[in-house]
Amino acid sequence: MDALTDELKSQQTDPFLRSRVVVASRATGRIVGQEVARRLGISAGTDFLSPADLMRSLAEKAGVVRERSQWLGSAFDLAVWDSLAPVGEQFGVMGRALSPVSARPGRRRATATRLARLFRSYFDLAPQLIESWLAGEDAGLNGEALPEHLAWQPELLRTACSVLEIDPGESLSAMTEAAASFTVPTLLLAVDHLTAPQHQVLSALSSSGGVIAYQPSHTPGDQWASELAESTSELDDAPAGSPRVAVHGSHGPARQVEVLREALTAAFDEDQTLEPRDVVIVCPQPDRYLHLLDATFRPAGPDAHPGRGLRVQPVGREAANPVLSLIVALLRLRESRATASGLLELLLAPPIAHRWHFTDRQALTDLVSGAGVHWGLDGEHRKLFHLDGINQSTWMRGLDRLLVGLAVPTGVSAGLAISGTEAVTSSDMSIVGSLAEVISRLRKLAADTAQTRTITDWVVVSKQAITELFGLPFDDAWQILHAQATLARFASDHAGRDTQLTAHEFAALLADAAEPLRARLAAGNGSMPVVGLGELQHVPFKVVALLGITDDVVPGRNQQLPESVDLGDATPNLRARKLGQLLSHAKAASQLIVVSESRSTHTNEAIATPVALSWLFESLGVTPSQVQHPATATAEANFTSGRSYDRAALHGAVARRRRASSQPSPARRRREVARTAPILSTPSQITLKQLEAFLTDPAKAFLRSTLGVRLYREAQLDDDVPLTLDSLSQWQVTNDLVKAVEAGLTVTDVEAEYREREVLPPDALGGVALDKAKQGARELWEHAESDWSRPTAQHAINLTITLADGSTTHVVDKVVTRGGQVIGLTPSKGIDKILAPWLDALALAASGQPHQGRLHQLTNGQYGALDHLSTSLPTMNEHEALANLTTLVEAYVAGQHRLIPAPAVLAIKYARQAAANRVVEADWAGVLGERRNNPWPGYGTREQPTAWQLFYEPSLSDLTDEPLVSSDPHNGEPSGFRAWAVHLYSPLASRVGEEE
Repeated sequence: MDALTDELKSQQTDPFLRSRVVVASRATGRIVGQEVARRLGISAGTDFLSPADLMRSLAEKAGVVRERSQWLGSAFDLAVWDSLAPVGEQFGVMGRALSPVSARPGRRRATATRLARLFRSYFDLAPQLIESWLAGEDAGLNGEALPEHLAWQPELLRTACSVLEIDPGESLSAMTEAAASFTVPTLLLAVDHLTAPQHQVLSALSSSGGVIAYQPSHTPGDQWASELAESTSELDDAPAGSPRVAVHGSHGPARQVEVLREALTAAFDEDQTLEPRDVVIVCPQPDRYLHLLDATFRPAGPDAHPGRGLRVQPVGREAANPVLSLIVALLRLRESRATASGLLELLLAPPIAHRWHFTDRQALTDLVSGAGVHWGLDGEHRKLFHLDGINQSTWMRGLDRLLVGLAVPTGVSAGLAISGTEAVTSSDMSIVGSLAEVISRLRKLAADTAQTRTITDWVVVSKQAITELFGLPFDDAWQILHAQATLARFASDHAGRDTQLTAHEFAALLADAAEPLRARLAAGNGSMPVVGLGELQHVPFKVVALLGITDDVVPGRNQQLPESVDLGDATPNLRARKLGQLLSHAKAASQLIVVSESRSTHTNEAIATPVALSWLFESLGVTPSQVQHPATATAEANFTSGRSYDRAALHGAVARRRRASSQPSPARRRREVARTAPILSTPSQITLKQLEAFLTDPAKAFLRSTLGVRLYREAQLDDDVPLTLDSLSQWQVTNDLVKAVEAGLTVTDVEAEYREREVLPPDALGGVALDKAKQGARELWEHAESDWSRPTAQHAINLTITLADGSTTHVVDKVVTRGGQVIGLTPSKGIDKILAPWLDALALAASGQPHQGRLHQLTNGQYGALDHLSTSLPTMNEHEALANLTTLVEAYVAGQHRLIPAPAVLAIKYARQAAANRVVEADWAGVLGERRNNPWPGYGTREQPTAWQLFYEPSLSDLTDEPLVSSDPHNGEPSGFRAWAVHLYSPLASRVGEEE
């Protein structure tokens, strides 16, 4: 640096001449500029340019900025795109590869982009090849004939350059002439690799003003710099000898970043003079780690991990403009299925949501779900997927149902062949109106994207979409202005071009423009930089941390482009280059910290050390030992056999140890409180319906009575049109058919109602589902009709029940008998459906009116067929019925204040086995889902949670083997569940008789 500073000082004799220092990258230039300013007091008048910056400045001086921009940008990509068809007609191998038979959406664009990149790589490595092709030659680099499968490349290049009217060789010659006019020497500092055009420009600078090189010895740039420069100085700022190496073995990327934070914190703890500017994190594949690094090192409160205060440079990408991203999505709407969930997310995107006041996600979800929308804008949109004439469950059909629901009362047929949805009310009129308007504009946009257009025409369509659909508050209005400016730049760059693009192809171009930029490397600002491989490689640091060195990245593949012509010695050895850069980073460090994946995240099995790291250690002449870290930050080994600075993880490790020492789970703690809560009051009256609801699900009743919590399932969007009915929907249709017959309606009336409500699958599939439901209803009704059609009688129930504590309550209701029997009729298969006729029969007998009971229901027959099941309830005397009813009422009163662990299905099943002295213990153990014959009725899933999940784990044993508490019945049973099951349902189990 002293020699560089002296040379710059000697050049700065004319205030109108600027000195030029060519460095490997802009980040290196910032650090070098700071060092120069520290020595000279100021670094004004000196430009620190990367090779790419040097080429850009020379292009401006030569007046070829536009030509160079077209060659490097999307203009050349589109020129290749236009040239594919005419060149393909001349060369069969290319024509067959791009034939319409094998074409896919976007294939031509992807092919053109890849080939444009290939031609640019030729120019970077061997510009003479491109110049010879443009001069009319069709040979390889050394004049050899091209193989047949590559013979089309020279003609494609000539055609594309002719379309653009550019010649990259002429632009390079102009830049070389501009370089030859400089008289001030160019300083070259630690640059290892140059492209052929960059080398040519530097040669011109050397022949005019001269080039003075400052290069590290034994580096790739050492030889060519000495040949190019008039004088060369070797750099010796790197630390002497091999660095101290610490290797940390870890698991997946997230854990590796946590281990890196621990290692860096330890380094700062050991060396109090160490500053963040003295440390660099080298990550060859930053995209894999950038969000993890930002999250792990983000500053937090005073009690957070001390590593969060290390001022690590944020490395995540800048935020993308959501307006541009949304335009891309809308342009692709027609080729997508326009699913309920996908289009809902577009509607809730801020640019649309703000304009149309879509502020309540759940309200909009309820409307879309209630309208039965699954996918497709309308019937025309469905035709693209070969589903002609099926309008059911499209967005337009859903809007029709919403609008009918606003205009026509529920249950009233307006002769529209469609019924309104009950999900909409008059308060939703504004949101439904906005939804209808937005969907209509989206349909228009989808129609506009059906044909191919030029880029300027697509810009018009995109701007019109912004005007018609988007709106943002003042603080975010810049997003729309930026999007419009980006579209205007597209129109300017491609003005006059008649290339026809599909919506998909234009959206791909716009998506590339909308891709957010990675955060700029903030070298030299006092923070700890995170750099890619080769960045700042010759800059000395006290600590260099290597993260993410894997075989697929370093050395990785040689990355030769497909269809590449053999360039011989001009082809770079990228694998050797990466290894050399890795070694340069290591040699520039006093201390080297390596964090790598040494064990599998899934199996914890050992993983071999990456080849690049083994090569690095051998090159450095070190054999470091590896510190293996546990898979999680909360593992005890981090604090017992290791050293960790993570306070939050320490608390987690302590909590895990406590839990491992038989601390009860949250569900167990909740139920211990719920099962022993005191009874505070007795209700004045109880209906039989309330008693049935409690017995069916005591946990649900407990939550409702004590906390006022009502469990329900929120509306969920389904993107697939159902082809069959699920078991619950099938049951509902069968039940409606049975109810219709009970009310004297015909099956035709029910079918018409279902068609209007669009509950059934579309067309003939709905007929199949309805036929299956008819079969079940017919099977049930054939056996139950004789009982159900008998004369009916109503009986008023008003019983006074005296409880064990002396308090009283009244059981009131009305019971209907048919032909002197209590008749139950249901298509449900559950054994808990016996509760309703049993309670009615108990109430009548306790009132001195004994009646028999009978339940007709469906069950599973052979080979999946439905069968009829009839369950009889014999009569009982008044005293016995009153005693049984009192037991149930006492349980009801207690269940309003404490949890009764007796879900009806399981409890009745156990009571039946106990009454017959045939309890099968295998039926009362196991985990949910392990056995088909071991259901946990009432225990929900993640998609459909129930109250029992709050108090019990998925294992049946957690319910059936839980010890008794003082408030449980003591009848010789060993657990609370078993005691309550026998206490409540033994009278029922001993009296029920089943008939097929």
